[in-house]
Amino acid sequence: MPWWTWIVIWVALLALTLLVLAALGYYLFRKVKALLKEVEHAGEVFDRSTTPAASPDEAVREFVPAAFRDPADVRDERAVGKALRVARRRERRVHRRVNRSQPVSLRDLPHV
Repeated sequence: MPWWTWIVIWVALLALTLLVLAALGYYLFRKVKALLKEVEHAGEVFDRSTTPAASPDEAVREFVPAAFRDPADVRDERAVGKALRVARRRERRVHRRVNRSQPVSLRDLPHV
């Protein structure tokens, strides 16, 4: 075998190695790009879940700890919030049972 054959073999091996490394680099670049896109999406979802959206009919007010407020007002707000949570839970339960074709309890039906 002539001496230049070894040079051709080594050049081909180096070119093939560089081609494989370039392909792996491109693959890794695309995966990191997709990962960053998912991280950005997760950050947006996290921001939406931690910062409540102010509804237009609800006035934005400054937070005052309950310890510095009138106990009757705090009690009333708690009762209203509890009633809303119970009503929402009841609506979800009725909706879920209707979708599953299950019987709905009479106490869950709206009172007319």
